[in-house]
Amino acid sequence: MPRLIYLIPIRKGSKGVPHKNMKILGGKPLVAWVVDAITASHTAAEIWVVTDDDRAERYLAEARPHVRVYRRSAESATDTAPVIEVVREFIDAIRPAPDDMLVLAQATSPFTSPDDFRRLRQSIDTAKADSYIACLRTKRFVWNHDGTPASYRLDAKPMRQAFSGTLIETGAFYASSVGAIERSSSLLSGRIEIVETSPGTDVDIDESIDWLKAEALAKAITMIQ
Repeated sequence: MPRLIYLIPIRKGSKGVPHKNMKILGGKPLVAWVVDAITASHTAAEIWVVTDDDRAERYLAEARPHVRVYRRSAESATDTAPVIEVVREFIDAIRPAPDDMLVLAQATSPFTSPDDFRRLRQSIDTAKADSYIACLRTKRFVWNHDGTPASYRLDAKPMRQAFSGTLIETGAFYASSVGAIERSSSLLSGRIEIVETSPGTDVDIDESIDWLKAEALAKAITMIQ
């Protein structure tokens, strides 16, 4: 079985929600949510946070010492740099084995659960695909820009209970072998397997409204626990 190396890229700069990766959500910094879920899943050979944030590095050293930190370059930490740039930078610096599976997990998806990461591990072990992507099944009806329905026919709109739904990319995680990333210069290539994730994984914190939604969900989770 391939080793899973988790890569969590965060930056100290954020326009939508300033300093969001270290902002407290439900009693702990945002970045701790995904770190703790990965840790609890027992699927990781290594967990790396890739950052330019001194505060985040100090926090991880004190509160999550099992997590390794890679200091990303200023060039890969701009708000215009594509994420593949820091992934390639990390691979060039750390030199993981070509058969290792690199999982890019997003700190901005705090409600990705340990079970979601276990499903990813199971898919990797059984599907033998080239890449894996997190998607959430939704039963909302989707429309095209031209005013036509994309997920059903006007003359045969299905009952919601009988509707299989559509899959939306959550951004929670992407996985591919190191060798495949090096060959394609992409996080996804070849045959791609979808890993269906649990409700809540569609919360992706980018703007202030997203943070408010996350706070409400974090409070609800705390009350249930």
